[in-house]
Amino acid sequence: MQVISFNNQYATAPSRLMAFVIDHLVVSTVFCLLSWDFSWSLLGLGFWKLVLVFLYYAQMESSRYQATFGKIAMGIKVTDEYGHRLDFSKALLRNLSKILSSAILGIGYIMILFDERNQGLHDKIADTLVVKQ
Repeated sequence: MQVISFNNQYATAPSRLMAFVIDHLVVSTVFCLLSWDFSWSLLGLGFWKLVLVFLYYAQMESSRYQATFGKIAMGIKVTDEYGHRLDFSKALLRNLSKILSSAILGIGYIMILFDERNQGLHDKIADTLVVKQ
C-alpha cells in the first residue's frame, strides 16, 4: 500500500491544541460526575482518571467518527497513513505513546510544529495522521 498524501489537509497544531482543551473539559466533567460520591484515595482516583482518558481517546478515535468530541468540534480526525480508520489497538498505542511525547519535556508534541505532516512523536510511533474532515 502507498502512503496517502493529504497535502494541506493535515490538522494544524492550534486546532489539535483546541481539540485537546475541549476533550480535557469533557473528560474532567465526566470524571467529576462519576467520582462525586466516592471517597477514593488520591492514588486510586488518579489511576481511574488515567484509565478513563486512555479508553475515551482510543474508543472515540477508533469509532466511525475517527475523532474525540474535541476533534469533531474542530473538524479534524485521526487516520492511519493510508487514510483508513484506526482499530482500537492502534488507537490505544497512539494514546499510550503520548506518555513518551510528554516525558521528553513535551518535545513529542513540539514536533507537530516542525513536521511536514504535522505528526507528533506519538503519531510517528503509531503511523497515524491527524487530518481535516
